[in-house]
Amino acid sequence: MEDLTKSSVRQELAVFLASRRARLSPADVGLHVGRRRRVPGLRREEVAVLANVSQAWYTRLEQGRPINVSVPVLDNIARALRLDNGEREYLFALALAGDRGANGANAANAANAANVSPAIAQMVDALTYAPAVVYGPTWDVLRYNAAYAAVFGRIEDSPAAHGNVVREVFLDPSRRRLFPDWESVARRLLQAFRLSLGSHVGDPANADAVRDLRDRSAEFRTWWDERNVFDAPQGRKLVDHPIAGRLEFDHVAVTVTDEPFTQMIVYTAEAGSESERRLHRVVDAYRAGAVDQVSASRR
Repeated sequence: MEDLTKSSVRQELAVFLASRRARLSPADVGLHVGRRRRVPGLRREEVAVLANVSQAWYTRLEQGRPINVSVPVLDNIARALRLDNGEREYLFALALAGDRGANGANAANAANAANVSPAIAQMVDALTYAPAVVYGPTWDVLRYNAAYAAVFGRIEDSPAAHGNVVREVFLDPSRRRLFPDWESVARRLLQAFRLSLGSHVGDPANADAVRDLRDRSAEFRTWWDERNVFDAPQGRKLVDHPIAGRLEFDHVAVTVTDEPFTQMIVYTAEAGSESERRLHRVVDAYRAGAVDQVSASRR
């Protein structure tokens, strides 16, 4: 989605639909296979039948042509293509971009997220032993607490990041050492980033960011073209900390109701675990002004 004009959003929708159709077989959706097929996946006419729309209408949609869509029809398409929650959200974001004012409203609302409210900032700072970070709509780091800096390092110390965690993970070599399962972390972050861009079309800066990441990271380029999206408010993360050693976290993402284009992610270690004890030691050392080995390891 390098060019975020309305026509390119329609094209992105077309390619996304085709990619989701290609991964399904007739048997997956309860259809008779019939004669031998030249290409894998469902045919357009089969998706149209499953979604209860005309073949001509669905063909125009998948060709990226201007066409009116409705929420009930999109629901039918999502069910026909067996989309998960993140994929469904991405479908709706792209298909309804014109109705939302793709070239103005979303970009303006996203810009408003650049400032974290005092209440959210206070909440983040109050979490003494729980690393917490607030991200903007396209994963720019808006605020983080001392526990986050002690574990993950200060993002401003990463020249490649430019304040964005997607750039940090893909372009900062230290992240490959910090995350023992770097590929899984990077893939899921990229997929969440794609989902975010689908909901915030209209900002040329997003297109520039994607172009730059594609140019500078072979993994990003390959995985971006897979067009997978990911939305999981909870999960686990492993960190190989240069001082504390292996840390295991549960994390939860919370969308701030009054600031819908921001999200806060909080990491917690299991109570009484070795990870919790190690976390407390490294946070206390960081707060006491000890050398920040996480940030130092970037150099």
